[in-house]
Amino acid sequence: MSRLRPAADRLARGAARIGPALSRRTVAWVRRGHRDDLTGLAAHLGTIARAALIALGIYLLARAVRATPSLMWVVAGVGLATAWRAGRPAPVERGEEEASEAPVEGAEEAAEEGPEVAPAEPPLPTREELAVALRAVADPHAHTAAVATHMELPAERVRAALREAGIPISGGVRMRGSVSTGVRAADIPPLSPAEANTPAPVVVAGQASNNNSNNAVRVKHGEGTVTVYDLADTHRHHKIA
Repeated sequence: MSRLRPAADRLARGAARIGPALSRRTVAWVRRGHRDDLTGLAAHLGTIARAALIALGIYLLARAVRATPSLMWVVAGVGLATAWRAGRPAPVERGEEEASEAPVEGAEEAAEEGPEVAPAEPPLPTREELAVALRAVADPHAHTAAVATHMELPAERVRAALREAGIPISGGVRMRGSVSTGVRAADIPPLSPAEANTPAPVVVAGQASNNNSNNAVRVKHGEGTVTVYDLADTHRHHKIA
């Protein structure tokens, strides 16, 4: 008896699953006969026809079994085969067990590593830095986009820095013939004494301005010669044979 117990359990389990599943599929098939594009009785004709077709099929099957009782064995065999297939136990694989344990292991590793710390954003530009940048791009007013390009910062951070520094941001600001959001010339703060007293570079007439700090000595190797360029003084070239 104990050997037949698993098979009996599987058939019972399958029979219990067949009833609800067959009912759901039958109801869904009948409901699909409803016409949403029609109203009144015409919309339900498809549903009624499908229900009548199912009832007719059951009636004809019952008549056939009554006329030929041996067909009951065929019906019983089909029912048992269907119940056997439906009663198949859900497989419990090793992979599922490992998958259920994986989040726990991941949580332990995350707990050992500690919480992730988001990188801190650099501080916003100061009022003095904004004043220098505004005066550098003003023509006569300064657009926030031009200031952001000059300071190599996103426009959002420039606007946040202007608000934090108390510098008014206005709309319809004209700069170099175009209108956009920016700071008017009257609202640009004055430079600090240290910035205001910084002497501007003096350019001799006829000499190109060199405001960068790239004054390192450059050496050029030629065919049999070495030329040394002193970029701090463009008039002196030292040529070594």
